[in-house]
Amino acid sequence: MNNYVVVYHFDDQDAAQKFEREVKRHFTRFKIEEDGGKRYLGFAAKNEPAVVDALDTILNEMGYGTGSFFGQKDYVALYFTREKDPDNIKRQLLIGTDEMVDAAADKNPTDAQRSSIIDLLRVTYV
Repeated sequence: MNNYVVVYHFDDQDAAQKFEREVKRHFTRFKIEEDGGKRYLGFAAKNEPAVVDALDTILNEMGYGTGSFFGQKDYVALYFTREKDPDNIKRQLLIGTDEMVDAAADKNPTDAQRSSIIDLLRVTYV
């Protein structure tokens, strides 16, 4: 199993709650951290392509997939590391832009965000 962290923002709070509920339903081994009003959802899963497919399916079912409209501030970013290089955190955007995620990170000290992500990537999910 590998660990993943999803950082997300939806202007529509109902959409944010639905997204989180569906992610937790799909990935049953999870932990949530909150820092500065931002939620970090960490979970364990087998491989990255399956995680991306599951998250894409959730977003598409919500009407937020890459081919759909999403708000000017809405984003979903997946963080993970590779087994061969665990200190190099990778980010894959499912919706939104780098600028959106970076602007949201600027509201939170970057060290605090990085610390939350690293903590969740190191958790043993049971």
